[in-house]
Amino acid sequence: KATPNRIDFLLNNRCWMFDTHPQYTVALLAVEKRTAEPDDLVAVAGVARSPAEFVAQSSAPGLRLRRAALGPALEIPLLRSQAAANLLGKLRAGLRFPYGCGRWRCFPVAELHETHDAHLWRNAKAGRPLWKGESFDQFDPNGNEARLCPVSEEALAKVRKPRPGLGSILAEEVAAALRRAAVERTIDAARVAFRDVSRATDSRTVRACLIPPEHFLTNKAPYLAFIDEGPRTEAVCLALMNSLAFDWQARRFIETNLNFFILEGLRLPTLDDETFAALSSAAARLSCPDERFADFAEAATVACGPLDDAERTRLRVEIDVLVAHAYGLTADELELVFQDFTLDAVPEQYRQAVRERFAQ
Repeated sequence: KATPNRIDFLLNNRCWMFDTHPQYTVALLAVEKRTAEPDDLVAVAGVARSPAEFVAQSSAPGLRLRRAALGPALEIPLLRSQAAANLLGKLRAGLRFPYGCGRWRCFPVAELHETHDAHLWRNAKAGRPLWKGESFDQFDPNGNEARLCPVSEEALAKVRKPRPGLGSILAEEVAAALRRAAVERTIDAARVAFRDVSRATDSRTVRACLIPPEHFLTNKAPYLAFIDEGPRTEAVCLALMNSLAFDWQARRFIETNLNFFILEGLRLPTLDDETFAALSSAAARLSCPDERFADFAEAATVACGPLDDAERTRLRVEIDVLVAHAYGLTADELELVFQDFTLDAVPEQYRQAVRERFAQ
């Protein structure tokens, strides 16, 4: 109900500004008591990490942002330059995540709670594998730190969710019965999950993977329930989530978690039929490394089995290039995306392969 004129961000590491928790980003606001106008701009600057950086930052004009560049509840993105602000505006021109490029609808679900439901699997010696966030990486269903959870009536009642997706933006337009049906179809099949615990400074911030059938998931590994089902659309969703361009957008808003609110506020590009088909084939093939995914591979009309490193890289390059073009990125904007990732996360050889394919 007020209009911000200036917002400065700082990281209070080693408590150089405030005698309080040093880990989180702090915002300082200067606001005016008036109703915002559609063409208002807000000056945003940061993130200062020392007194000297703050002195320089606070005396500079800052970035000029329009309302469209902000998150769904006016969250301010963390940006380093006006070029980054302009790129974010371009990435946020599409539909919100649950509307799937206008081709599908989905909502996130937390299945079993790591703490409150722990009695369901404590000391279990048999049951379905129970995965958490560390149990997978991008296109890598490795099963690390998996436990077992008995398939009890109590566990099944928990995963079936009487009112799934109640907090989703789809809840207003998709009846509860349809949302329940989406969960019911999903819980025994291969499904798309993502890591909840994530930071903008991690090597990759969005980590999504196809989870094998008949697995349980904790709330640290939420999954997506699709109203409009189909392995090919689920594969495209995976491709978008694991792309560099989508990750770059997510890093502007994430502090410590990729929570449902943040995910549903991220934007996806429009896809033509050719791009949709190519993304689907590439992501489905990456997602089906062994016989656990044979049914999904057959439905998505791709081969199933291990891939060598060269083919995995080629498919991932293809995804990153197709998504970058779908968002309308230029070569310079692609370089801006690269700058957000370390060379360990995105090696120079991979970047060069993306550049060459992007130019083609």
